[in-house]
Amino acid sequence: MTQTAMLENVHIQLVTTRFVTIQPPRWRFQNIQSSFWRLYMNNRDGALVEGADSSYPLEKGRLYVIPAGVRFNTHVTCEVGHLYVHFDVIGLPLQFMAFREMFDMPICLPRRPELEGEAWALMHEVETGPRENNLVLQFRIKALLYEGLALYLQSVPAEQLQRGLQLAVALEPVLPAVRYIEENLAVRLVVSALAQLCHMNEDYFIRRFRECVGQTPGQYIQGQRVKMAERLLLFTDDSISQIAERTGFGNRFYFSRVFAQHTGVSPVAYRKGARAL
Repeated sequence: MTQTAMLENVHIQLVTTRFVTIQPPRWRFQNIQSSFWRLYMNNRDGALVEGADSSYPLEKGRLYVIPAGVRFNTHVTCEVGHLYVHFDVIGLPLQFMAFREMFDMPICLPRRPELEGEAWALMHEVETGPRENNLVLQFRIKALLYEGLALYLQSVPAEQLQRGLQLAVALEPVLPAVRYIEENLAVRLVVSALAQLCHMNEDYFIRRFRECVGQTPGQYIQGQRVKMAERLLLFTDDSISQIAERTGFGNRFYFSRVFAQHTGVSPVAYRKGARAL
């Protein structure tokens, strides 16, 4: 796989776009982590996101991105109008250590008046107009996301970005196992069988997988199952037990415990509250 081939597969998938009014104490969440990316823009000061090492006051009219997998807390001191977009960046291998270091904290996008002006217009449209089946609006939101991420990547040192691309290509040998895991989350996944897919013995595969992904195969499988569960909680009416079965957890009690460890909230709380985040 060349760098060109990898980048051709990168694209943005929208999950949900909403405008809500956030206010204390309802927008106070601790230790949140998600498999989705988030874009935030507020119509006034007063909200705050805390990352692992820093606080990020959400300034009026500024654009903020929280990459997938970043843990954060939220606070708000007054009533604030809040535009948020949940999205996924398909094809960008965040599971590879080379890319994760570029997206390991909340990001305040560089200022660009034209981009922020478009975000204000989108905020108004999302607040006042219908969203469903609005193809033009979806394209405009995607354009905003592509432009915002491009602005951020332009601020990353060129050598760091190039190093990430080179390492991602070099770590291709474990991709057959990664793809098989993502397509078979509901069934029992055996490490020895995953190793065979990559034409490796089990010990070497585990070591190489951890070098590539930054996690053991078991940790990666669990994280992908939680990611699938997030989608099912948001977009289906399946019960918690049904989701536990569909994602390979076996029973709702084990599923609920693991889900809370990964996301900071229970499956029930996530289903109720995710749309406010």
